[in-house]
Amino acid sequence: MVKKRIGIYLGLSSVGAVALEGKKIVAASRYDLASVEEEARVENLSEEIRWQALINKILREIGSEEKDIFVSLADKDFIFRSLEMPMMAKKNIGPSLVYEIEKYIPFKISELMWDYGYITYPKEKKLNVSFVGIKEDNIYKVQEMFAHLNLNPLIIEPSSLSLIKTLQSAKKFSQTKNFAILDISPNEVYLTFFYQNLPVFNQYLAIPKKGDSFDVDKFVESVRFSFQYFKREFRFYELEKFIAITSSSGDNIATLLQEELQMNIETVSPYDIVNVPNIESETLKAFGAANLESPYKFKPQLKKTEEYVEEQVVSGEEPLRWGLFAILIGAGLIGLVGLAIFFGNEISVMEYKFENADKAVERPEPLKDLSWGKIDTMLQEKEGKLAKLKDLSSVPHISATLDELASLRSKGLWFESLEIDYRDKKYSISLTGYVFLGDAYNERSAVDKFVANIKNDELIKTNFSDIGVVSLERRAIGDYTVTYFLIRLE
Repeated sequence: MVKKRIGIYLGLSSVGAVALEGKKIVAASRYDLASVEEEARVENLSEEIRWQALINKILREIGSEEKDIFVSLADKDFIFRSLEMPMMAKKNIGPSLVYEIEKYIPFKISELMWDYGYITYPKEKKLNVSFVGIKEDNIYKVQEMFAHLNLNPLIIEPSSLSLIKTLQSAKKFSQTKNFAILDISPNEVYLTFFYQNLPVFNQYLAIPKKGDSFDVDKFVESVRFSFQYFKREFRFYELEKFIAITSSSGDNIATLLQEELQMNIETVSPYDIVNVPNIESETLKAFGAANLESPYKFKPQLKKTEEYVEEQVVSGEEPLRWGLFAILIGAGLIGLVGLAIFFGNEISVMEYKFENADKAVERPEPLKDLSWGKIDTMLQEKEGKLAKLKDLSSVPHISATLDELASLRSKGLWFESLEIDYRDKKYSISLTGYVFLGDAYNERSAVDKFVANIKNDELIKTNFSDIGVVSLERRAIGDYTVTYFLIRLE
């Protein structure tokens, strides 16, 4: 009898599971956490017990008695980063990454579990490295929950990698290397960009509502904001495909996104990828976790930092050979001294001419210590601000509105930037900032409270009728993790 492989996806408020025999899905199911809500209220069950009850329920439904499982986790708690590093031996990459990763996490490196993939560029003598990490406590909570259910997770991976493992198993997408995946499900949305098949950027997007229904226009706008941010941060990146995966009909979303992003959007359903009836986003991710035959090569094995350092010590290699390094530096310095002597006279003459020309121009006192390039940049910025202020002067109560926004801040909430746009004879405000309260749930509640305060403010309502959260994400600022937000007023 063929042993089944069981894949489980744990989302923010839903669970999906599949049973595989070889490559074939023989059973699949999904449930929302709300499906055990009534039982939880009656018996006063904790959230952890509710999750365990839901997992037991879904495993019974797919007829699983296996103890070994493959787990896909929601991306929201993971950290994705892309780095450029000089060429080095493979055994030195992990230990060298330790010092880089510390810049991007709001906790001690010893608390992180992570892995990385990389691409070599021999001609440029460099590496492109993508690392994926998660706080050790988050992994332990998942492992402990499964231990209580007598289950043993063989793999725990972010859901975006579960999706790409499944996607690249399909012939249609097997050769695509530079692409974006917009993963849309009823409870959560993620946007992930891949470069040379490695994840380089991932963002959780809040699901905007208009009454009880999905607000498509606001959703499309939030995708545009994320897309623009990505293009600023990764200017070298050329996108081959933009793939939207959704269980419902995505034709309307695809059309609006194409207009907004000015590029082709390819919409596919979970059924299009695996050709299995009634499969949904959550079960597709569960399938990806258990899909051991996938050709996708980056399959991270999350480890603690000391394991990477120990691997280098065991190998007997040192991160740098300091003796040889010192000789190379010495030889380089001798060469530089020779060049400096050779070109010294000509450089001195040119510097003298430039200094005299610069002194001949009289500059105001505040600008005396600035370069001409810096002065030119400052003038352009001032002209842009003056133009915006001129436009804003026609908006009634705008100054009072901005003061009101500041006064309505909830506890722990700070502003970062405010942009005012004018389109179709209407003004809108994009407000970014972050909340720090030491707890993700309380921070999200603080954002909700702030938005509620804005919506109920009579002055703000005179200019803006549509107010809501575009995106929320956990982000590192210095040594702390905060909840970063983007709020739109229209």
